[in-house]
Amino acid sequence: MSHQVQPLQPVKLPTLPAATTPEQKFWRSFKSNLLINEYSSVTNINFSPIAPHDFAITSSTRVQIFSSKTRSVTKTISRFKDVAYSGNIRSDGKLLVAGDATGLIQIFDLNTRAILRTWKKHDRPVQVTKFSPTSLTRVLSASDDSSVRLWDLPTGEVTSTFLGHNDYVRTASFLPSSNSEIVLSGGYDGTVRIWDPRTYNSTKSSVLKFEHDEPVEDVLGLPGGTTVLVASGNKVYVWDLIAARLLTSLRNHQKTVTSLAISTVSDDRLNARRVLAGGLDGHVKIFDTQEWKVVHGIKYPSPIISLNVSPEEKHLAVGMAGGLLSIRTRVAGKDKIKEKKATTLFNLIDQNLPDVKPRKHTQGVTAKLRGLKYQGEEEDIIVYDDAKARMKKVKKAKEWEKMLRQSRFADALDSLLKVGQKEVTAGANPVEVITLLTALRHRSALRTALSNRDEEGLLPVVTWVTKYISNPRFVELLVEVALLILDMYSMAIAQSPRFESAIGKLTDKVKREVDKSKQACMVKGMVGMLLAINE
Repeated sequence: MSHQVQPLQPVKLPTLPAATTPEQKFWRSFKSNLLINEYSSVTNINFSPIAPHDFAITSSTRVQIFSSKTRSVTKTISRFKDVAYSGNIRSDGKLLVAGDATGLIQIFDLNTRAILRTWKKHDRPVQVTKFSPTSLTRVLSASDDSSVRLWDLPTGEVTSTFLGHNDYVRTASFLPSSNSEIVLSGGYDGTVRIWDPRTYNSTKSSVLKFEHDEPVEDVLGLPGGTTVLVASGNKVYVWDLIAARLLTSLRNHQKTVTSLAISTVSDDRLNARRVLAGGLDGHVKIFDTQEWKVVHGIKYPSPIISLNVSPEEKHLAVGMAGGLLSIRTRVAGKDKIKEKKATTLFNLIDQNLPDVKPRKHTQGVTAKLRGLKYQGEEEDIIVYDDAKARMKKVKKAKEWEKMLRQSRFADALDSLLKVGQKEVTAGANPVEVITLLTALRHRSALRTALSNRDEEGLLPVVTWVTKYISNPRFVELLVEVALLILDMYSMAIAQSPRFESAIGKLTDKVKREVDKSKQACMVKGMVGMLLAINE
C-alpha cells in the first residue's frame, strides 16, 4: 500500500514583537487632528464635567468655549483687562471662573456670558482658578503674590487664605477624595504644600510639605486621595501622602514638564488608569499607574503648555506655545461601528466583489450525500473512504520540492531563486528559501547544493543572503551559509569582479549590523549604570 508524499512544511520562525500593542492602538485611535491657531499660547484647557463635555480654552485675553460635538467655538468670553488665565467650568456646567494678569477673578454665566462676581483681593496675576468638584459654592485661586485662597460664592467672601510659599504659586487644585476641603498647591519655590482649611490658621503652616530642586509647574492628585504627582523640572515625582515619602520619579522628558492630566482608559482590551505628561520638548508621555512605565508617546510640533482629556475619552486637547491648539478625536461606540461598516463597504466597492450566492448541489452530489452512512445527530464532519477525494485534498508539490525529493539539491535552490534570470532574487519567498535551506542543513546537503557553481549560479545566492542576513529570524542559518560560501569560493573572489563586488556588499552589511550591535550594548550598559546610580 503506497502513501501519498506530503509537501514539505514551511519552517516555523520565531514570532516577532507585535507591531502595535493594545495600548498603542487605543491612543492612536485619537485621530482627526484639528489644528487651530490662537493669538497667544494656550495656557489652560478644561472640559465640562457634564455631558456633552464642552471645553474651555484660555488664550491671550479671552476664554473660548468649544463644542464637544463640532469642535468649533460656540461662545467667546473676552471681558478681561489683561491676559486671562485658567478658565474653569463648574461641575454643573453653568458657570465659569477665570483670573487675569491684573489679579482680578471673575465668575461668568455660560449661557448669557454675564459677570456674576468680581473679586480683587490678589495684587498680582491670578494664574489658577478652579471650582470645587463637590461644592457648587466653593472657588479656589492661586496667585503670583504667593497666596492661595478659598472663596465662598454666595457671600463673595474669602473663607481661607493660605500663606507659606516664598515665590509664585502657579498650580493648585482640590485633592480628589470624599473630603474636598483639602487643597494642593505648588510654587516656584520648589515646594508642594497640602492645606486643610479646617485646621489652618495664620500661625500654623501647611499640613504637609514636599520639596523639589526646581520650580513646580503642575500638581495632580490621583483618585483616592493618597497619591500626588508633581511636575518639577523635567521630572514627574510620585508622592505617597499616607507615608509622606517619594514613591518614584519619572525622568522621561528632556525639558520642563508643564502639564499633567489623568485618563481612565476604557477599551476592549484595556481598562486602566493612565497619566499624561506634556513638556516643553513637545512630547506627551503616557504612563500606567501600576509600574509607572511609559506605554505610549505622542510628538507635537511645538513646546506644550497645557493638555487635557475629556471625561468620556473622546477628545485629547493639547495647547502649545505660539498659540497652536491641537484637538484629536477618538472614534468609539456607535460611531466606531458606523465607521467600520462604511470602511467595509468601501473595500467591497473598491475590490468590485460580486454578490455571493449560496451554491446548490447538483443531482450527482445530492445523491452521493444521500448515500452516506448516517453518523449521528449534529455531526460536523463525515468521513468516507474516497481515494480520489483524498488525492484532490493534497496540495500539489512545487517544482523545487520535487527536485528536493529527487536529491537534486542544487537544482532545487536554483529553481527557488530563479537562477539565470535578472532582478528576480528579491521576489523569492524568504520563508520558502529558509525552509529549503533548513531541509538541506538537516540532510547535510548545504555544501552539495552550493558546490560546483560558476559566477551566474553563485551571485543570486550571495545577493539573497546579503538582503536577508540582517533579519533576526534568519541570521543564524544565513551566517552558516555565508561562511560556507567563503570557505568554498574564497580563492575565486579576486578572479571575478562581479563576485568580488557581491562579497564586498555582504561584508559591508555584516559590518554595519555588528556596529549596531556594539552601539546597542554600549547604550544598554550606560542605561544600566544610570539606573544603578539613581537607585
